[in-house]
Amino acid sequence: MTRSPAFRRLLTALAIALPLAAIWLMFDNPTIDNTSRAATYTCLAPYDTVLNDANNYPGGEPPPDSEDIAHRCRQAGQTRFNLAAGTAAAAIPIGIAMLAVRRRRPSI
Repeated sequence: MTRSPAFRRLLTALAIALPLAAIWLMFDNPTIDNTSRAATYTCLAPYDTVLNDANNYPGGEPPPDSEDIAHRCRQAGQTRFNLAAGTAAAAIPIGIAMLAVRRRRPSI
């Protein structure tokens, strides 16, 4: 069974875009607002927070809200990591669909 070329292009674009988005989400550092360090504080990367169990405590002299910063960064990293994992998982059925609509080649 063959589908239109536009449908196949859409599947191909999704099969490329979803894994790239997942990689970006895992490596892009989330930020949190309203800390004693700055208006916007940059946390560690989500993969580092989740897979390596990074503590996210601010470096240098500990600020008075270091526990809050670490907790909020951990939540932000976990949320971003879960979103990345879901995005990567969404690419699997797209790949299967691409195989299902692949044009059959005539036998020789």
